[in-house]
Amino acid sequence: MARLGQGWILAGASLVPLAPALAQEAAADPLALDTIVVTAQRRAEAIQDVPIAITAFDQRAIERLNGRDIRDLAGLIPNLIISEVAIGPSLSQISIRGVNSQDPEKSFDPAVGVFVDGVYLGTSAFNLLDTFDLERLEVLRGPQGTLFGRNTTGGAIQAFRTRPTGELGLRARMIIGTADRTDVNAVLNLPAIRDMLSVKIAGYLQQDDGLWENPAGGATGAKDRWGLSGTVMLRAGPGELRVTWDHFRDESELTPYFPRGISTIDPLPYRLTGTPPVPATVTPAFGPDLLCLRGTPALDCDNPADRRSRVTDPHFQNSRLNALTVNADLELSERFALETVFGWRHSTEDVYIDFDGTQRTAFNVFRTQDFEQMSAEARIVSSLSGPVQFVAGVFWFNSQYSLRQAIKLDLALAGVPAPLGVLYANGSGDEDFHRAGTTALYAQGDWNITPTLTLTLGGRASWDKKQISTLFYGAALPPTAPYSILDGIIAGRPLTSSGSARADWFEFTPRAALNWKPADGILLYASYSRGYNAGGFSARAGTVRDVTTPFDPEFVNAYEVGAKADLLAGRLRVNGALFWNDYKDKQEEAIEPAPPPSFTSTTVRNVASARLRGFELEANALLADWFRLDGSLGYLDARYRSFPTFAGSGQWVSVRPQPAGTLIAADFSPLALRRAPKWTGSLSPTFFRSLGRADLSVNGLIRHTSAQFSEILNSQRGRIPPVWLYDAAATVSFGGPDNNRYRVIAFGRNLSNARPIASFTNAPVDFSTITAGRIWGLEFTFDY
Repeated sequence: MARLGQGWILAGASLVPLAPALAQEAAADPLALDTIVVTAQRRAEAIQDVPIAITAFDQRAIERLNGRDIRDLAGLIPNLIISEVAIGPSLSQISIRGVNSQDPEKSFDPAVGVFVDGVYLGTSAFNLLDTFDLERLEVLRGPQGTLFGRNTTGGAIQAFRTRPTGELGLRARMIIGTADRTDVNAVLNLPAIRDMLSVKIAGYLQQDDGLWENPAGGATGAKDRWGLSGTVMLRAGPGELRVTWDHFRDESELTPYFPRGISTIDPLPYRLTGTPPVPATVTPAFGPDLLCLRGTPALDCDNPADRRSRVTDPHFQNSRLNALTVNADLELSERFALETVFGWRHSTEDVYIDFDGTQRTAFNVFRTQDFEQMSAEARIVSSLSGPVQFVAGVFWFNSQYSLRQAIKLDLALAGVPAPLGVLYANGSGDEDFHRAGTTALYAQGDWNITPTLTLTLGGRASWDKKQISTLFYGAALPPTAPYSILDGIIAGRPLTSSGSARADWFEFTPRAALNWKPADGILLYASYSRGYNAGGFSARAGTVRDVTTPFDPEFVNAYEVGAKADLLAGRLRVNGALFWNDYKDKQEEAIEPAPPPSFTSTTVRNVASARLRGFELEANALLADWFRLDGSLGYLDARYRSFPTFAGSGQWVSVRPQPAGTLIAADFSPLALRRAPKWTGSLSPTFFRSLGRADLSVNGLIRHTSAQFSEILNSQRGRIPPVWLYDAAATVSFGGPDNNRYRVIAFGRNLSNARPIASFTNAPVDFSTITAGRIWGLEFTFDY
């Protein structure tokens, strides 16, 4: 691996073709890299002056990805993993430096905070952001517990949309490509009224026929989503007010599931530390899948060579989102500015899922959710003449959601001695009602001890509270009655149990950093920060007791040293960081005993601790006026320190059967943390050529992610092998004084057609999602 590391040309803070992030002004040297300005510390600063591991992209750089959403950042930024979750609208799992939240249920808080125009998104739904109208994108790695609050133990992603220009203008893009892909984006700016009031209208449409072949005629993952937004900006004297309204609809098919059941056993690498009550030989393993044993092996068993979907039951969604964002900035004086952010978001989701991934009706679920959040933040930013600067603010957040679901499960998969397709649980399920609230006070100050040495100190005090109510229902119809999840929630389901609970927590998260500038263009820093992911309730648990028993916050103590350098008269930029994170009270799935008929229940408890350490390097070089080279490299060594737990009957195989509900003490610490590949990296050469009245650029991109596990027990069926992705694009720009009015791009992604798994789940049936294959397209952009 040392030779591999030496072979990378390390890439800088902008890692995509042609454009570095946030170019603010032309450099005197035509071969010097542009100045990059970010707001990672809640004030505008050059990225090379910020003692944080951060990567930034500007509007042109984002558009060069030729993608639909921020998943295209994966592989470009060291130690960043982004994957889609196929049970909701634009739903993602984001992992930074091995810190992530695996469960997308809305009672869990994401470990990587996503912010849009300063508004924190309280759920993973609708966070795969469309990229066309973004002005810039910042990815902050490591806990951001002072200025960005709870639930940023892994880091934060900040997206900022373009502001109204106040001048008449239209920017539009159309992409056509694989699977009849048709994407249309447009941004219209209207002339300002009295140089005070400006208006911008934006919209997008994304459609295709699906990237997964389905010979059974069912779901192929076809996309059908659109959105509209409007922004009004008022500038008067020292103040600016921006109000943005958004409406999004998603009626896409879900990414299809593939059956992963086996007729043998799948050994698992954890250790059993207890003794079963019945003398037997017990092996840590997933046992044979009942659907595979009782079904048709060719269709119902794992076949890694077959990448075709056979989903035939309903597998789609109907989701909506409305959002209001208000940003207000006011210069109180030459020394102080007031910045405020208000956000309101309301989403509804009707989701129909065919989990078994086969042509059978074996395990189908209907989920309907209603989520609403409201947040407000106000902060004072100083511009003092002395050696001290500070940011101080207050933050408030409140959310509520309801979940109702119904299942259709073949009872033969639950151990009932009946053939497949005869008896079903028709409409059983649960209802959950959840509220969460946070209030926080924070401050961070910078003290210039000398002109080259700066000390940063900060802290955040947070008060969290959550409450949940749950109801469990039995089957609404006899097991032989006809029922489809398209029927939704059937009236008259018998209530079997219910309960409610509430809990609250207080946490203080400090930060300290010391940075030194020994010479122009050089920054060295060392920092400590503490982040935490809030406690809460596990709405996915299988009993009232487990749903209403709270888990506590988890914590990451992060230590980092780094260097940032602009070298060779500004033609080479190299940034690097070493980090060591102590993960304590880690929230993980835990098996607990439960009454019949389930006997065990999976919930979330603070049962583990871990150590995560590694390094990151980024650099970019403008080697000539016709050649630029960008790349990145990340290394992560993530290991559990401790993980004592119980193994449930679905997680071991006994030669002599054990009584139903048997739990065996186990040590899960030998397991690898999920979504924590050891190596990530990218390399991107770009060639430029002037054609007189047009400009040509040709770009290649290589992305590598080493092996990783997608689920907690490290099943080999959930192991994602090392992946190399190869992309290429050719761009012709012409028109206007700078040849930038029109652009035509031919691009290809995943040119080697790599198709590893993207996820794996062991449930009543075992299933996976598969990565999409080769994609090509043509992009046409107009900017006037």
